[in-house]
Amino acid sequence: MRKKDFTVADTLEVEEASPGRIMPKCKYYGRCGGCQLQHADYSTQLELKAGIVRDAMTRLGGFSLGRVECEAAPSSWGYRNKAAFPVQNVRGKVCAGFYRAGTHRLEFIRQCPVNARRLNEIYGSVLDGLEAGRLPFDGYDERNGTGKLRHIIARTGINTGESLLSFVVNGKLSAKSVKSLVSIGNRARPSTITMNHNSAPGNVILGPYTENLLGNGLISELLGKYRLAFDTASFFQVNTGTAEKLFTYASSLVRGAKNILELYSGTGSLTCYLAGNSVSVTSIEEWRGAVRMASRNLAANGFGNVETLCGRSEDVITDLQDSGKYDAVVLDPPRDGCARGVLEAVKSFGVRRVVYVSCNPATLARDCRILSGYGYTLESLRAFDMFPQTAHVESVAVMKK
Repeated sequence: MRKKDFTVADTLEVEEASPGRIMPKCKYYGRCGGCQLQHADYSTQLELKAGIVRDAMTRLGGFSLGRVECEAAPSSWGYRNKAAFPVQNVRGKVCAGFYRAGTHRLEFIRQCPVNARRLNEIYGSVLDGLEAGRLPFDGYDERNGTGKLRHIIARTGINTGESLLSFVVNGKLSAKSVKSLVSIGNRARPSTITMNHNSAPGNVILGPYTENLLGNGLISELLGKYRLAFDTASFFQVNTGTAEKLFTYASSLVRGAKNILELYSGTGSLTCYLAGNSVSVTSIEEWRGAVRMASRNLAANGFGNVETLCGRSEDVITDLQDSGKYDAVVLDPPRDGCARGVLEAVKSFGVRRVVYVSCNPATLARDCRILSGYGYTLESLRAFDMFPQTAHVESVAVMKK
């Protein structure tokens, strides 16, 4: 298939298998769009991911690199602490699963081997309830916006055993329907059950409003010595074990810094690690719910040396007073990377060290190239396998003036 800037090819036949090729573990592999690398053994996956990062940084960033290492995940199976299962009506039945690659057609699955065992338990229990006809309404039809149940979301704390189940619904439900959801959900005995309201068309899973049906809507996870709470809508790294390794490494890169500026700080996971290695941290996060959660998490872990600011990073950073006081900047942006105004502000601040945590090698390469034009050089680069069995990879780059 020819695209504007590249061509996509399909494998027609394997004439001679690579030494790293293995049989996929999951029977849905090749139909479900969640995984791309189950046919490669784990050491081969790590080599491929290191190559993806290296290629982006050399081809798109223009950097001259030696070997790039990819840190292995503590577990390559059963690692995911969150899963979202779309729900549809298919031939008059309410069905759930994952989307097939490149489509919105459901692949009906009973369990997923990359999901934590607790997620599979919760999903399987809810699925039994749906298949038994205990739901008094239909699954969602995205073509015409009808049907009530859009997604089943399950989250768990790998190290705490706490679990959250959320139903994403379209429009208002009757009291009887809500009672049915609670009855179906409670069969799996999650720590808390919530209902998220999303009536907007499109692919965004969650809507703006979540209500608690059972419990307080929060669960917690232990990352190293830090206990962190999060809710249905909070961003939290899906791989607890790799997150611990990545945050420990990233925070070690600024150990001894007096004042750290952290952008795109989320619910405060990395912030805790940074605050433990510095005198003070100023964190900036756009989503107000995440700021509230971060404040809660920082207080619960005994940190009084963090100032958390709410707003778009590119707006707030230009309003900071005494911008020359920062020893280091830590960036952890979404897949789109940093706004250009953020990078320009980093330049104007004269910060000597920038630690960039990225989930997208392409935008990491782009932004590091911009920083290199501002007088920064690439000091180190390391990849982390946050998503085993998939082609996704997390990276940490250090740019030094």
